[in-house]
Amino acid sequence: MSNGARHGLGVLFGLIVTPVIAACMMYGTEKIGRSVRTLAFDGGDRWVGAAALVFAAVLLGLAAGSRLSPLASLIPGLAYTGTGLLWIVAPRWSFQNLGRDVVPRELFTGYTLLAPYGILLLLGVGLLVASAAPSRWKVLAPGAAAPRFGAPPPAPVGPPPMHGSPAPMGAPQPSPWPAPGQPGQPAGPQYGHAPQYGPPPASAGPADPPPMPPAPPAPAAPAGQAAPPQPGTPAPAEPSAQRETPAGDEPEQPDQDGPDDDKPGDWTRMYGGDRPT
Repeated sequence: MSNGARHGLGVLFGLIVTPVIAACMMYGTEKIGRSVRTLAFDGGDRWVGAAALVFAAVLLGLAAGSRLSPLASLIPGLAYTGTGLLWIVAPRWSFQNLGRDVVPRELFTGYTLLAPYGILLLLGVGLLVASAAPSRWKVLAPGAAAPRFGAPPPAPVGPPPMHGSPAPMGAPQPSPWPAPGQPGQPAGPQYGHAPQYGPPPASAGPADPPPMPPAPPAPAAPAGQAAPPQPGTPAPAEPSAQRETPAGDEPEQPDQDGPDDDKPGDWTRMYGGDRPT
């Protein structure tokens, strides 16, 4: 809504509520005053008067609200303040010229209670103060709608970083925690599979075993004796000449016969003849 249309609606609202508020206050005051003067506390006049005063209070609150144009409260404020000042400055003239000829007879009693006693002046000054707020005269510019979700981070600029160097600004940072299923970390729950009971399987060890520490140097052997073997090295093989054979066991000697000393075959036995050479 433009500022001109807003002020135009404020003027229209102010012109309508100015006589309505005054009439409700005068009528409600007259009804409540009559029930008090006649001691008619059981009648319905006091409830009617109270309802009229409540309706007038609602209209006053709407006129002084910050959502409407300040002209909605400025117009009734000027009317009530001027009437109240006339009764303070020139009461005789006000009684002669602003009496029965201006106000209806049903509202005259309430008028003589509100105007001469300063009630209209009190309401008028309050409405003028509400109209003087600077925030009510400013144009209500609608704020820009904020995005529902934040924009994605910008893509990193330049070549990919070397191994071990920090990631450039804007690149996704690696998580300090390993992903589930890596060695040393328990795997996350697998939904949709049967539960497994018992101890978890052992995690796989490192690919390469750690290097063994170097062996300490062997102590020096005395003269004439061989140095003791170091731990972890195989013992030297004994020469075959020094091996002792048990008593009574002779080593098997290979046959010394030549290739012509073989036994005759079945053909020679059946048909005879010399062995083919």
